Amino acid sequence: MKSDVLQHLDLWARAIMPTITTLLLALLDAIPIGVPAISDVSPLFTMMAIFYWAVYRPDLVPPFVVFLIGLLQDILLGNPTGLFALVLLGVLGATLSQRMAFVGKPFVFAWLGFAVISAAAFFTMWLLTCVLTTQIVLTTDVFFQYGLTTCCFPVAAWLFVRIHRHLVR
Repeated sequence: MKSDVLQHLDLWARAIMPTITTLLLALLDAIPIGVPAISDVSPLFTMMAIFYWAVYRPDLVPPFVVFLIGLLQDILLGNPTGLFALVLLGVLGATLSQRMAFVGKPFVFAWLGFAVISAAAFFTMWLLTCVLTTQIVLTTDVFFQYGLTTCCFPVAAWLFVRIHRHLVR
């Protein structure tokens, strides 16, 4: 009996690991670095996590969790409420619709897919921010943040692969 309970707890812990990693990365995204203007262009690790888990473990990434993490990130970053939640849901939907193009292929295909999907996400975020704030936001910040996010994806994916292999299975 005791081993059954421990086995169920183990399975439950493995099943929520993608949610926990994404939530921790959302908190990491919100930590101020302390260097002026760098925080505006820091990579969006949450977007990387959503993409990775949607490709390799879509069964463990429920849309309502993505929405809640996006709302939390909106609150922590001071974005208009729902902006990041909507964008992350878009990343999830686009990734799920194209996931078979990435599964079983070399990593470069996943990286290229992330670059394309995140480009659309960053454009959407920029456009919605401009509309909601009724002012034009500097596009250089958006390009820098997109570039950093895309360039950091292989390192984040390496970490996700380790978590996936050793904790989620």
